[in-house]
Amino acid sequence: MAGNQKQTGTRSLTNKAVETPGTATVPPWRRVKVGAIIFGLVLALGMALTLFGGGGKDDTAAPETPADSTLTSQAGGSGPGAKASSVKSGVPVGYPRTKDGAAAAAVNYQVARSSPAYFTDKALRHQILKTVMTSTALANQQAQDDQTAKSLMASLGVTAKTAPDMVMRAASLGTSVRSYSSDTATVRVWMSEVVGVPTDQSKMPVSGTYSTYTLILQWEDSDWKVATIDLADGPTPLVAQDQSASSTDEIRLADKEFEAPRYAG
Repeated sequence: MAGNQKQTGTRSLTNKAVETPGTATVPPWRRVKVGAIIFGLVLALGMALTLFGGGGKDDTAAPETPADSTLTSQAGGSGPGAKASSVKSGVPVGYPRTKDGAAAAAVNYQVARSSPAYFTDKALRHQILKTVMTSTALANQQAQDDQTAKSLMASLGVTAKTAPDMVMRAASLGTSVRSYSSDTATVRVWMSEVVGVPTDQSKMPVSGTYSTYTLILQWEDSDWKVATIDLADGPTPLVAQDQSASSTDEIRLADKEFEAPRYAG
């Protein structure tokens, strides 16, 4: 999310999708920023999305292939032949070497980085990254995610004691495979995210946002792995006029009652 108040209406994507591994850059305004934003809400959301949007770099060039911008359903291309074959460190892995397999992997890997435990549990975060990142991208992504998670927890006022109160969820609204070969795929994932702490003393109430992630995946060790991740504000709908934000208690109860969105495929 950009460091400005959202405008009403539906926004267009603001960043150009990255097509070549190793060339992804994260704009300075998407990096960790403390004291640079007036409103704590925007600050905390910006930090959360910095973590999602950062990316490791890989030196392998992506082959040029025709783009396929067809938008698929929430399943992220999880049609026949696109399901994961196993689970590792809590993340579905083992995707087919197909366009649908790459799309499903992109969705599931981003969802895996969108839970409260990913931010509060360093060991779990490292396990997930080791599972989803390419070998050359791992170290950079791990260092970036560790630093951003630490800063985000501080901005939210989350401690080890209050960590169970944190809400962090993300669900895919659709995918677009921009390019594909048997070795490299560029996948855009449109996602809806909810983040915050539902307590009366919270520095950031639970809030929603929409984003589009561009993931470049490479075929490594017989599976799709993430080489780079880039972020743009996603198409954002208006809030219905007859709806208003739920109370803190309602959000807290809903977070306990409803399971987090399941993985695709």
